[in-house]
Amino acid sequence: MKDQLRKWKNAHLNIVPNFVVRHIALKRMAERNFMTPGIHYKIASSQEELESALTLLQRSYVERGIAGSKSFRMKIRNILPTTTTFIALRGDTVVGTVSLIEDCELGLPIEQVHASDVARVRNRHRKLAEVGALALEKSERRSAISIMLFNMLYRWARNWRHVDDLLIGIHPSARHFYAAVLQFNQIGSSRSYEALNGAASVPMVLDAAGAQMRFHRLYSHKIIDRSTGLSFYDLFCAPCDRFDFSCHPDFRSLSVATSPLQQGDVSAMVSDLARLEGGLAEKEIRILQQYFPKLNLAHTDTASQPEPSHAW
Repeated sequence: MKDQLRKWKNAHLNIVPNFVVRHIALKRMAERNFMTPGIHYKIASSQEELESALTLLQRSYVERGIAGSKSFRMKIRNILPTTTTFIALRGDTVVGTVSLIEDCELGLPIEQVHASDVARVRNRHRKLAEVGALALEKSERRSAISIMLFNMLYRWARNWRHVDDLLIGIHPSARHFYAAVLQFNQIGSSRSYEALNGAASVPMVLDAAGAQMRFHRLYSHKIIDRSTGLSFYDLFCAPCDRFDFSCHPDFRSLSVATSPLQQGDVSAMVSDLARLEGGLAEKEIRILQQYFPKLNLAHTDTASQPEPSHAW
């Protein structure tokens, strides 16, 4: 029944002009509180925070029917400095998460499904990154947390990591919002994501370098909070202090990718991964040594076959 409703909705949205989709979306946003009381946004900087984000993601995927009940496992990609995990905390509880996954020797998760589409974008010789692992607690899904997490990710990607193109694989039902409101462009056809129970995935890309100009043109006068006069452009692009980047070394000094994780947490997580069946692949060990030269990997077992990838 849900799939039939989605197909009906998409069929009708295909004939709705983008400006109408934007108008409806902004009207709905204006009904939400973007300064959500009790919510603190930050970069995950400990093993506990990363594992909490992963647990939330797994629970969200199970509820949406795109994953089984088997727990997700941490991946090398989650530990590398090229992945930044953003979390929304209510007290000490992670209630929302999203990740910025920068292109590296491991490639991008989206390439599991849309390899040729990503290759065309990569051939532009611009810096790529992927938006992935977006999840919210069920009780928070009607709040503004998801758009604020994306806001935080976009600011970090452009201002500190200098990402040019942001890639994302989304369900077709969300395509109109990402295209009309967030200014993503579709770069390929819908494909089945076998690792997520065959869920449909549409590849899209945002010209992150040029997004601020387009946002100014579209949203500088679109007020979403009449009490403060806040426009949707200001929400995304004006200087603000709503997000806590302070735990990340790159917040203080622009440099090559560094990690917000403490050395002890990295060692513990790598040891956990090494003890799993198959151990670590030689390529994974080589990449870990590149980013964490002080990490002792002398007794780490290597896998004879590449480790199967997962959605995270």
